[in-house]
Amino acid sequence: MHLITLLTVGGLLLAGSLTAAEPPLVILLCGQSNMQGSGQAARLSPEWRTPLDEVTFLNWGEPQPLAVGRVGPEVTLAHALAKALPGRRIVLFKAAHGGTSQLVWQPRHDRARIDRLNLGHDQRAGHAYAQLLAAWRKAFPGAEIKPAALLWMQGESDARVPELAKEYRDHLANLIGSLRRDLGAPQMKAVIAEVNPAKVTPVSPFPFVDEVRAAQRAIPVTDPLAVSIRTDGLTKEPDQVHYDTAGLEGLGLRFAGALLPLLAKEASP
Repeated sequence: MHLITLLTVGGLLLAGSLTAAEPPLVILLCGQSNMQGSGQAARLSPEWRTPLDEVTFLNWGEPQPLAVGRVGPEVTLAHALAKALPGRRIVLFKAAHGGTSQLVWQPRHDRARIDRLNLGHDQRAGHAYAQLLAAWRKAFPGAEIKPAALLWMQGESDARVPELAKEYRDHLANLIGSLRRDLGAPQMKAVIAEVNPAKVTPVSPFPFVDEVRAAQRAIPVTDPLAVSIRTDGLTKEPDQVHYDTAGLEGLGLRFAGALLPLLAKEASP
């Protein structure tokens, strides 16, 4: 179902609201499992479980309740944005695949290389970039709606493979540039969350995490529309890779804290 045909039920958009004088603020949330989120809505602080009528949450283009079942950083992000931008219609468009490397997020899907590297999650996920564009165009069939920003939480998978860690900066820069081009949003901002698994965890070794973090920090050096944020200190599950509910609450607030100044800078005369 196209988003513009939905009625207001539990925070969904009013029919026709996407063509109102002020378009909604649409934010892309993409990446792997820490963007998907393994938090539990029942464990959220009570303040975050309050419904937000002005916020619509889409998962791969499909409307879903914001704080039900498993949750990611979108819950506290939504509350922070709604508080800072009262009266503004906000759409959070999440598209994330757990375990995926940058290879499936590239416009060109190099299946032969994915198979050679035996990247099982990538093989199961398929071409995430193409899926993202298809979900976006289904939700927003016209060309009027543009993403204001991309929030990116990914890189653990690339920290396990030396050649992917080495190429991470080029891959991420290509992803951001391709989304700006393909979604017609040349001024799309990018907030990049740095990965921080230990080099050896109970789940898997991540020997090239320093290289990936350095690449993530390097993007804003040449891209004035991008910033990176630290994730140090956010609490995790026992596997020391995935953020727990409290950690995801903190991640959403850090995303908002970095995004709002970027949006304010654009709005300044």
